[in-house]
Amino acid sequence: QQNDYVLLSLVRTAHVGHLRDVRRLVVAASRARLGLYIFGRVSLFENCFELTPTFDVLLQRPTKLSLELSEMNHPTDRNAGNTGVPTPVRDIYHMWEILQERMKTKFSTELQKMEAEEEED
Repeated sequence: QQNDYVLLSLVRTAHVGHLRDVRRLVVAASRARLGLYIFGRVSLFENCFELTPTFDVLLQRPTKLSLELSEMNHPTDRNAGNTGVPTPVRDIYHMWEILQERMKTKFSTELQKMEAEEEED
């Protein structure tokens, strides 16, 4: 089944295992319409002979997660090919900081709306 975005987690994998069968990786990767995010240890998979052609292609793309923080709505108004101003996520702690800041902003905006509505009443 296709989805707009696919998150493929390979982080709990100690061995390549069943993904040595390229067909399995192709099936997993081909389900994404708008974005495919693969989480895992590149060093484990890039040295697997059966996956070398696939990972040669994948590794031409950025390997670090980057977010476009100015986008607040889905779908985006940004045209395809326009990368905007991506913010690279350094680690899980940085991701947590970004999330906290986004939530603070969202809650603050909602609170201001509620207070404005109360003043009108």
